[in-house]
Amino acid sequence: MVRPGAWGIAVTLMAGLAPGLAPVPSARAADLPIDRIRAEVSRLVPPLWTVEEMTADPVPAPAPDGKGAAKTVESRSAVRIAAKLRLAKPTYAVESRDGAVTFIHPVAEAGLEKTLTATALATLGPNGWSARIELRNPEVLEGIGQPLEELPGRPVLAGSAEANRLRDQIARDAEARGAEEDARRRREEDLLARQAAATKAEEERAAAERHQEEVRAARIADLRTRILGADRPARIAAYEAALGGNDPSLRQIALEAALQSRDPVLGNLALKDWIARRKAVPVQLYATKEDPHSETVLNNLGPLTLEIDSVNPVNGALAGRLGAPGYSIAKPSAAVGALAQTTLTVNAYGCALSLRLTEQQTLDGLFRCQTLPALIARVTVD
Repeated sequence: MVRPGAWGIAVTLMAGLAPGLAPVPSARAADLPIDRIRAEVSRLVPPLWTVEEMTADPVPAPAPDGKGAAKTVESRSAVRIAAKLRLAKPTYAVESRDGAVTFIHPVAEAGLEKTLTATALATLGPNGWSARIELRNPEVLEGIGQPLEELPGRPVLAGSAEANRLRDQIARDAEARGAEEDARRRREEDLLARQAAATKAEEERAAAERHQEEVRAARIADLRTRILGADRPARIAAYEAALGGNDPSLRQIALEAALQSRDPVLGNLALKDWIARRKAVPVQLYATKEDPHSETVLNNLGPLTLEIDSVNPVNGALAGRLGAPGYSIAKPSAAVGALAQTTLTVNAYGCALSLRLTEQQTLDGLFRCQTLPALIARVTVD
């Protein structure tokens, strides 16, 4: 609206005097351009108000610069203006806002009347009249609110049925948002709890696996130490304990350690267990350099296989079939054999297989069949 206390409006009201003329005569109130002063005051009134009527009454002009004597080059005069104003529109004030809704209450009705007073101090100089207008009570234009079209958002009159309905709706919406937020927070907390539980379970599982691996690594290290140690009874006990367990990899490690130990007793135990766990053992054959006919026999003989039917875990005696499909003399037939420490001997009809454990974890030896040249034989212990 209007800022109080700072209304000093200087206007020049020309009286038709040409510049450069003789000294200005004394000012008379009757000579003041009252209509133009009234128009200037009307211009200062905000558009929310309409000026109904205006009076202008001469008043004594104050002395210039606080001195009583008039200047020789100018004269002064003053009038008091009283403007009767009427409020053109009803006004309102904002009570509260909620989103796009603005709750308002009325401040003033249309037709409210106020009287605005001002003083016009006019000075007659060489170029005509100049006047300074000062509003005396600008506060009458303050504190009356704003018209409806100037209010922000969607204005709704506080206390009305629509306002009550909107407040209820806003409350319900806020409650729904709160419930939704609570539900979202509970879902997030539940998710975080499940994630924490899953993370904890995974950590516990990983810790258990690490512990099992550590225990297993310790058992493997202990097994190898005992099997490769100097105490034979301890070596045999460690090997038999590994064979009796339910860990296949530990059993394989014990087997390999026993075969590499060069202990004939351990080697015998390992070979008996290895043979007893197989239904068939393939035998690789190679020609010898001493007999040139061995290459021909090897090419015609075909693959040699030892089929295992039974193994005596005490004395190492075995029964099965041995042979190759090539030569009729070496056709598969019933075979018996024995494992003496780390030497395996198998006899079939007209043929014999003799093998010994080597450092390379193989059984190497010869395969002989009556008048046929001897062939080099090898079984890989894996």
